[in-house]
Amino acid sequence: MKFLFLKTVGMMNPITTGTFYGVYHSANVYPPLGLEYLGASLENDGHKVEIIDFNFENNPLECLKKSLNSSDAVGINIYSINVEYVSQIVKFIKEFDPGISIIIGGPHCIFFKKKSLYDIPYADICVIGEGEYVIRDIAKFLLGAKNLSDIHGIYYRNNKSIISGKPLKVIDNLDDLPFPARHLVDKYDYGKLNNRYIYKPKFTTMNTSRGCPFNCQFCARYGNFISNWGFRTRSVDNIIKEIQELDDKYNSIMITDDNFLSDKKRAHNIMDRLIEYGKNIDLMIEGARVDLVDRELYLKMKKANVKLIVYGIESGNQDVLDFYKKKITLDQIRKAVNLSKEMNFITVGTFILCGPTESAKHVENTIDFACSLPIDIAIFYPFQYQMGSPLWFQAVKNKKISSEEYMIPAISNRGLGNFSEEEPDKYVLKAIKRFYLRPSYLLAQVYRAFSRKDFNFLINGFNIFTPLISRDKRSKMLQSIFRYS
Repeated sequence: MKFLFLKTVGMMNPITTGTFYGVYHSANVYPPLGLEYLGASLENDGHKVEIIDFNFENNPLECLKKSLNSSDAVGINIYSINVEYVSQIVKFIKEFDPGISIIIGGPHCIFFKKKSLYDIPYADICVIGEGEYVIRDIAKFLLGAKNLSDIHGIYYRNNKSIISGKPLKVIDNLDDLPFPARHLVDKYDYGKLNNRYIYKPKFTTMNTSRGCPFNCQFCARYGNFISNWGFRTRSVDNIIKEIQELDDKYNSIMITDDNFLSDKKRAHNIMDRLIEYGKNIDLMIEGARVDLVDRELYLKMKKANVKLIVYGIESGNQDVLDFYKKKITLDQIRKAVNLSKEMNFITVGTFILCGPTESAKHVENTIDFACSLPIDIAIFYPFQYQMGSPLWFQAVKNKKISSEEYMIPAISNRGLGNFSEEEPDKYVLKAIKRFYLRPSYLLAQVYRAFSRKDFNFLINGFNIFTPLISRDKRSKMLQSIFRYS
């Protein structure tokens, strides 16, 4: 049996498309790790699997048509923001071949469960949690060896009704999962932007844990919708084994855990083993908290070839951090970022603007704070009440948001914040310009590029941000850089 998985067009914040927010978080840059895990599970059972990444196909529909001729089932990962687009693709598939079974999964299915099959009316089965074991059971159903009613964690169509299977099961032992089938996307070249590599090629991603032990109020958590969805980690042996397998094929890995450093003892052990192993591969850590800074650990990370780290900074106001229940301080942020600079890591900070309790002064403070830190990349988001977050639940309880709204800004006309509908986007653009168009920042980036002997970030950043600058201002900035260099 052949399964075809689709990674559809990546979703990005429309305001910051073309800025470094788009660079860093563009779905184009990352391979579809979740689909690679599903592919590995199916291949282990003897099934054939193909992945089509719409972001990399010149004519995705023609590619889809060709693959459908030999496919028995199609799986698609859905985010709430691209439901309408996915619905059109699913309709196209069913019209092309009504006999193909269509399976949907992903965040939208976790949050909306049964409703997802109403939102995607041509889909047959909805997976509402982790899919590695579920997809194997669905394959057995398609072969006539299992009933849908006996499969855990799904909804499915039965004539005109939508019925649930057995209760969802959370995967407790992540070591039992096969390593992702990365060969399924070897035909695509990830880690590029504007035909230049952001990371050292060849690039891939991996997870060493699932879930997060913290409870930030703005964060959409699967644990708020899935019982027993806790923080689970893979063993150090299992992680090192996967990295050893990747070392011969890839030159850089982004660790995409929600919080890789939350278990510092495990992080120390991983770094010790990597140093002992003497691998050549570059590592990037996407999820890190500033209150978990440990000089000894950071020295090990540097020795183990960690090149980049991402911190969730969020705000330059202590009262806002307290409101979000981040459980961090401004001093901890400064300490973490300065230590990262000392280690010569490429340091990324994320910031949220225009939150529910914020005034214009709060926003200005955050922008000023971002500019005061020696970070290489600042990513600015307008605050959103995200479905699954504690603040979203509170707004639903107060009847300011409906239970079907999944991403709502903190705007004043709905009693959710202190800003007009247009202001958050304007502040994001203002923050981007303020941060990146400083001569001191550009000069620092030139210096850091030479010290790291890595010019990819510098060149990509210049190509992306120069359209924001007038010709005269660009000329003056370049003169300023060369005058002080």
